[in-house]
Amino acid sequence: MGSKITAKYAGMCKVCGSDWAIGNPIFYQKEPKAICVEEACFTEQGGSISKSFQSSFTRSSTGGGYQREKIKFIVPDVEVPDGVKACAEMVQQVIVVSHHLAISMYPELDTESQTFGQIRSKLADQILAICSMREHKD
Repeated sequence: MGSKITAKYAGMCKVCGSDWAIGNPIFYQKEPKAICVEEACFTEQGGSISKSFQSSFTRSSTGGGYQREKIKFIVPDVEVPDGVKACAEMVQQVIVVSHHLAISMYPELDTESQTFGQIRSKLADQILAICSMREHKD
């Protein structure tokens, strides 16, 4: 199975003559050998694209990347006790602290990036775990 990769070397398709430069996206497959910038030519050479992480996403109608399919969330119609509301408020407070902590630890990181979100989430988990341990001690 092949995949779309970033070219490490400049080259030219032996079938259709399309060329690419270092850094261009190309379709590549080792066995049977298939390589081209054009997906149609790549498949004519016997190449096939493997399912990837992005296969669970759909192409945006604006052409700006991939998006997951939208799902409908069903919110139960139940009474929420004050204790649960207090816990939810604590989670929000921890997220705020985690956000500022992540900024102080990684000032060069874009706060809207997925990496930043993952770091902030992990910090929130760690803070909540420490809070939980402290509650059990008391």
